[in-house]
Amino acid sequence: MGENGYSKPGNEIDSRERILIATRARIKQDGIIGLRVADVAKDAETSITLIYKYHRDRDGLLARVLGDMYAEFRTAFHTKIEEWLASKDSLTLEEFVYLMPNPEEETKHARDFRVQVLATALENPELHKNIKAETEKMYRWMRDTIEANRHKLPADDQNFDIRFFTVIMFNIMFVYYDLVDEDRISAEEYRSMLIAQIRNSARNTVSS
Repeated sequence: MGENGYSKPGNEIDSRERILIATRARIKQDGIIGLRVADVAKDAETSITLIYKYHRDRDGLLARVLGDMYAEFRTAFHTKIEEWLASKDSLTLEEFVYLMPNPEEETKHARDFRVQVLATALENPELHKNIKAETEKMYRWMRDTIEANRHKLPADDQNFDIRFFTVIMFNIMFVYYDLVDEDRISAEEYRSMLIAQIRNSARNTVSS
């Protein structure tokens, strides 16, 4: 066993897995920008040559690891929401908006990491492809989940425009939440605004 807790080459954890584990650890320690392939090779008890054999270059390594981390975040979020919805035979609109992300309740670390991943994807075509695929899965899941559960709402609240949810979730980022201190909004104020707008949408759809 090596000093970093990895099995030596040829034992339980093969070199591919050690490389992925070491890369994640380095990203958490040094950040995406600070990642050095030489450090990964040292931690994984392997060579830079072997890393490039598996992943082509640093960009290829980042595309695999950051893509995996992004996918795991999506899957964990889906599972949490699906388990919560499965336990509900009926929902109020106040409960329904808990499907939406909230800037006050998401950690700054999570926001910073997402922004770093998206910024990295601009210069990394393979990562961009991976993130795009995961985001499209998230979008379709959100749309389908809302449609599958809107019948649990009171009748007067069911006919909202689903695009309100998808536009808010996918076109308004929380990037500026940490940069502008004026007129900051609490989690409850944010949800109250969403509820009012969604309810107006439902009523307007019925009347028109």
